Amino acid sequence: MDPRYNWPPQGPPAHHPNAQYAPPPQQNGYPQNGYGMPHAYPQQMPPMSQGYPQAQPLSGGPRVVIPQRTSQQYPPPMDMRAQQAPRQMQPQVVIPARPQIQMIPNHNQRIRQVQMPAPTPRTVQRPGGGIGVERGAGSGHMRPSPSQSSQTPVSKPVQRPHSQSFQENVPRPQHRPQGTPVQNHNQHRTPLKPQGTPAHAHTPSQYRSPSLSQPSSQVRSHPQVVIKRPSSQLQTPTRQQHAPAKPLPADLMVLILSAADEYIAAARSLGSLAAMTLKTADLDQYYRLMAAALGCMEMVLQKYNQAPRDEALLRLRYASLLVEETGNDQEIEETLSKGIALCNRSRLHDLKYAMLHLQVRYQAKSSCRAALKSLDQPISETETFQHIVWVYAFRFLKVTLALQVPGRPEIASALQQLHAIANHAERRGDRAIFVTCCALEAMIHLRGTAPDRLEHAQRAIASARSLQLQLSTKQLGQISVLIDCIDVACNLQHGQPNAEKLAALQKKADQDTGPIDGVFSVLIEKSFGGNLTFNTGGVFRKADDGRDELVFAWLPQKDLKTLAYYLSGLFSLPHDRGNSYLQEGHRLTQASLQRHSSMSVSIPTALAQRNWVKILDWHVKFSIGLVACYHEDKSTAKQVVVMLQERVTQLPFNGLEPYARSLHYLSAVLEQSNGSIDLALAAYSRAEFSLPDAGSGTDFKTDIALLATMHRLLIIRNPSHPEHYLTQILFAQLQPLCTNHPNLYIECAFRIIQAITNPEESINRQKTLIHTTTNRAQKLANMQFMSICLNYMADRFFANQVGDQPIKSVRAARNVSKQGRSVLWRAVASGICINTFQRNGLFEDAMLCVRALEELRVRLPVALRGEDGDVDGDVDAEGEEEDVDMVG
Repeated sequence: MDPRYNWPPQGPPAHHPNAQYAPPPQQNGYPQNGYGMPHAYPQQMPPMSQGYPQAQPLSGGPRVVIPQRTSQQYPPPMDMRAQQAPRQMQPQVVIPARPQIQMIPNHNQRIRQVQMPAPTPRTVQRPGGGIGVERGAGSGHMRPSPSQSSQTPVSKPVQRPHSQSFQENVPRPQHRPQGTPVQNHNQHRTPLKPQGTPAHAHTPSQYRSPSLSQPSSQVRSHPQVVIKRPSSQLQTPTRQQHAPAKPLPADLMVLILSAADEYIAAARSLGSLAAMTLKTADLDQYYRLMAAALGCMEMVLQKYNQAPRDEALLRLRYASLLVEETGNDQEIEETLSKGIALCNRSRLHDLKYAMLHLQVRYQAKSSCRAALKSLDQPISETETFQHIVWVYAFRFLKVTLALQVPGRPEIASALQQLHAIANHAERRGDRAIFVTCCALEAMIHLRGTAPDRLEHAQRAIASARSLQLQLSTKQLGQISVLIDCIDVACNLQHGQPNAEKLAALQKKADQDTGPIDGVFSVLIEKSFGGNLTFNTGGVFRKADDGRDELVFAWLPQKDLKTLAYYLSGLFSLPHDRGNSYLQEGHRLTQASLQRHSSMSVSIPTALAQRNWVKILDWHVKFSIGLVACYHEDKSTAKQVVVMLQERVTQLPFNGLEPYARSLHYLSAVLEQSNGSIDLALAAYSRAEFSLPDAGSGTDFKTDIALLATMHRLLIIRNPSHPEHYLTQILFAQLQPLCTNHPNLYIECAFRIIQAITNPEESINRQKTLIHTTTNRAQKLANMQFMSICLNYMADRFFANQVGDQPIKSVRAARNVSKQGRSVLWRAVASGICINTFQRNGLFEDAMLCVRALEELRVRLPVALRGEDGDVDGDVDAEGEEEDVDMVG
């Protein structure tokens, strides 16, 4: 009970139906506000005992009167007003009763006060439209209308909130005088007491609006009663209320995502420069921008509720950035798992497949075989629901990952996937997809080790070209250029280069029609994805006519032109234009490495592109070194070897065996060209040039080992050499690997070795072997091989004979040697001619050969100027040409 109220003893009046009491005087320290208050109450009741009252059956429920504002006193009771001038009743507000609660007599002298807040304003409607009583939300001033005495009281119920936390905050002592009629028996509430405003009680200092001091004849519509919601704690009237925190506006989410896009664009613009310089400042700036972008996306995902598709799109992009830019495995897995679950709940199949595609690519970074295994479930699901476009996407992804398995690629698995794609495409009429399958199948066979790999590759290329003319370049993208490159490479490995195919490739490379970033798409003609390709994270594109296009990534435009120069140089390797093509390709690669790209790419992508250019530049320099050895340009060859020795310890060549093996081979060829036979033999005898077992297939490693073993065999074939006993052993190892070798140059070189390293064979057998080998060399248009064969025939079969046949033999050998442009073999041919011409009486021709030999001798290395230089020279020249032809 509130001790501020000192009420006299009271008793329940017998004639009151609701047992309500009149209000006591308020003694809260606030001044009177012009309302006269009585000093006694009529019909006082007997005192009540302490404690809670006992329940009594009443005709109506308890009623609680709305308290007046704290700055004013309550109006006098009705019996005191009777002594004044008669007044009409004012409008009243009735508060509904709490259900099933009855008022019980209380023996205490004080009444338990209950405060009833009204959270929303209520309007008291009067028939005459007068001004009622209004309680503002911020102040408690009551403003009675001048026309209040002339209005008929109209009661309006005010609903009482059910919350019980505001029951005893502010005391509201009110007594209802006897004889007051109940306005509404259904509401069970005592009506609000009318308040009189004595004229003598008002002063100018009262809180009254001047506009309300004069009566007005205008009708005031919708007067309101506004009750302030009290706080759960007592506060001073002057304390400022703090507004609750407002939710973030939806426009802020758009601004945050826009800021993330700007951060990503700014970071990607620095990617190429940072990858080239690798400066700490550039890398820090790049990663700060990217971290800000990822932070914006993460905040939107955590703070905002979005539509399912919008959230899934944001999660897909966020996960793709995490996969590309970071190594946070836990966050990547969590983001992808939540995104896939969201897509399953909302049936967003396109985004679900895109996230599965990204998840497999992410798994391939740590384990390619696990990623291949995880692809079985999406492929099975898409084939079950006949989502053919995604069948293409997942199976092509499996082909790509199968070729990236470290160690031994999954060639059989890749071919199986391509055959499945080709069956779907052929049955549904997707011709561009079928051509793409054939091109990739040819590339896989070209990289394989099977003996018949070139035949399978040529068969796949023929299948692709059967439909290539029915499709436009726009429908195929860069697949047509890829087919031309594979076709030229097959011809080079087979030893039968085709000038027309090379010209077609050069024409396409010079047109500059390829994509700058190397990303192109292949049209899916018949299979329509519909909503399945609406949002795919870059896996599909939409053509102008609405059909779907499957996206692939290959070489950028500049790198494709460099590759064309490299293949052209290999095609024309023995000629001068071959060296020109290689030099131009080297110039392009150096220009690409010395300046950063203008494309906006990430640092990992830029590093991958630079590594690819470095690898291509390595092969171009390696070929330039071989050509320099062939043309006896020892300074250029030495410069190439030094350059490659510096790069082999750097990325991406550090620790990779193929690059170290090719460098050792080139160094050995250079030592042999300089006449350092012992150093060359030691290099050819390295363990990395050991021959594999028979039937193991052919690849780059095996071919390099075959060439090194041939060089070694030619050096030790001299009976006076300390390692001559290894001749038959090495020949037995070469024979099963070189017989029927797919490369005709290697096969022809082995036949030459077979003819010159078996002196025990009969003369007729030797003549047959050398004659067959000469014809093969002539078909290959290899002057080096022909020079070796003709000089050997002239020295082996016509050295000590007289007649026209020996003269014709030595003249043919001399003429072919001049065309070969090899100083060593020209010197060997001149020496053979001197002996034959002298025996046949052709002294003038013999003198001419002596002068030519003296001119050539000074151009030979010091170790090869002796009388037995022919043997060493034969070994050297043959070894050089074999290497050049193999690369070509």
